[in-house]
Parts: sequence; structure tokens; C-alpha cells
Amino acid sequence: MREDGRPNHIQDALAVLHKNQWYTWTDSSNKIYANLRLTEKIGVNGNMVDNLVTELPTESAVNAKLKELQDAWDAANG
Repeated sequence: MREDGRPNHIQDALAVLHKNQWYTWTDSSNKIYANLRLTEKIGVNGNMVDNLVTELPTESAVNAKLKELQDAWDAANG
């Protein structure tokens, strides 16, 4: 997310697709879709439980969500 709050990275879209930290990166310094992976466990109310998300969204779905967030931000801050 930019300093002004406008979504500008796929991580902004991923964060709103599901609750909790359901995804991770194979290379945290290169956060691109190709490096996206599901976590095996997630923290819920202080407990580690199996990740209920069993499938990554497609790259096009993530990009569409990012565009949706950007369009909403642009409309509200235009």
C-alpha cells in the first residue's frame, strides 16, 4: 500500500481475500505471485490450526481484486 493508502501491491489484495495469515512467500524480498504459497497452519485466537484455505487464488483473480481495490480507492479519493 502506498503512503497515501492506495493499494498498489498484490499483498493488499491477498490480505482481503481471507482472514488471518493464510499465505506466505518463498522469497520475502521478491513478493510476486510466483513466490506465493499457502501456509500449513494459521494463528487463530492464540492457537495454531490447520489453514482452511486449501487453494491459492489464480493470479488473474488476485490482480482483479487489486484492480477492484484501486478503483474503489480512486473513486473515494478522486
